[in-house]
Formats: sequence, structure tokens, C-alpha cells
Amino acid sequence: DTYHDSGSARSVGGIVASMNDCLTKFYHKTTWQPNRQELISQMDVVMTDLLRQYRLRNDDLPDRIFVFRDGVGDGQLMAVKEQELRNIKDAIARATEGTNKKIELVFTVVSKRIQQRFFRVNPDQNMTCLTNPPSGTVVDNVVTRSNLFDFFLVPQSVERGTVTPVHYNVLEFSTTITPDHLQKIAYKLSFVYWNWTGAIRVPAMCQYAHKLAFLVGQNLHRDASPILSDMLYFL
Repeated sequence: DTYHDSGSARSVGGIVASMNDCLTKFYHKTTWQPNRQELISQMDVVMTDLLRQYRLRNDDLPDRIFVFRDGVGDGQLMAVKEQELRNIKDAIARATEGTNKKIELVFTVVSKRIQQRFFRVNPDQNMTCLTNPPSGTVVDNVVTRSNLFDFFLVPQSVERGTVTPVHYNVLEFSTTITPDHLQKIAYKLSFVYWNWTGAIRVPAMCQYAHKLAFLVGQNLHRDASPILSDMLYFL
């Protein structure tokens, strides 16, 4: 995620990565770029460091990498694909050079500020009785893009007001898992945020990255001590 500090000439990007299968150990970094720039220009350096840290902790590289990118709009999807996604692929290629390791990659842009709304109709009643869809509802056809793999997910149960779904645009899907598996992963990751017992709107790592970027950009105005790089001190 990216945070823009109105009182500073720089914007800060926050990246948080899980270091084990149980999602209990993390490693995070912050990057700096010109003010109001959404794209993280140092993504190749960050990904190289993340892969190095993962190898130190697990004696091996990951089999799959899932990237959930928050903080960019629909108009920047192609720019993210051409810059950040390319940088990530370059970092993976360098990390696996000279080995037989093949790392699967899934890169997804998470959009929260959208206009789409979905409702459930009770088949026993007429169209005047509309309710919010239940938590876990996925819409992946009819209203989705024809030229891109995307889907809408309702991660939370809402009893008052209208629930706002989250839009997932998948820019890279080089993996053996199915789209259904990705949708289930995105939904289940909304339940593992440390500061909340239920589901949040986005995958937990996106919220961690938002908290990290906000704290560094709003209060620290510089990178935190490397000693804290595996601690969720920003929660």
C-alpha cells in the first residue's frame, strides 16, 4: 500500500509478507517515492529482500507467491502490470537462477472504492424485498471484465446499510491452482487480521501494509529500525 503525506515531498510504500504457512511470522519493508506517486518504484529491490529473508527462515524459496496490491485505481492497472509486476518477475528470476526451482506467481490488485453493489432476492417474495448478500459471496461473471480475470467478493456480513463488495483484478495467474481456490484464499485471508476477531474488508496483509505506510508516513517520516522488520509494531 502507499501513503501520501500532504506535509512531505515524499510518499511511502508499505510491503508486508508472510514468512510461514501459518501466517504467524511476517517481514516488512518501506520504500520512498515522489509525493503522490502510487507505483512502488523499488519493487524489485523489495522482492529480492523478501525472498532472501524467506530463504533464511525456511531454507528454501516459496513454491507460490500471492501478491495482493492495494491502493491503486482501475486507471493504473496497466502501469502496475508494466512496472511493479515486471519488477517482481525479475526478482524471482534472479532468485531462482541456476536452480530447478519454479515459483508460481499470482498478482492481484485489490480495489475498495467501487460503485458496484449487489443484492439478494428472496425467491418467495417479489423484487421489493432485497437484502445484502451473505459473507463469502463471489460474483465472477456477467458484470466482470471481458478482457481481464477479475471478481467481486463480499467478505463481511452487514445487517444495516448496504454492503460494499471488494473488486479483485488478477493481473498475473501463473499457477496450478484454480480461480475458485484464489477466491477462497482472498476470503479466508480477511479473517486472519490480528486486531479483529471477524472479517475485515481486505486480505489481512493489505491492512498490515496500510497501517505500516500510515505510521511511517504520518509520524516517523523515515524508515524504522531494521530490528523491527519482523514485528507488527504498527498495529
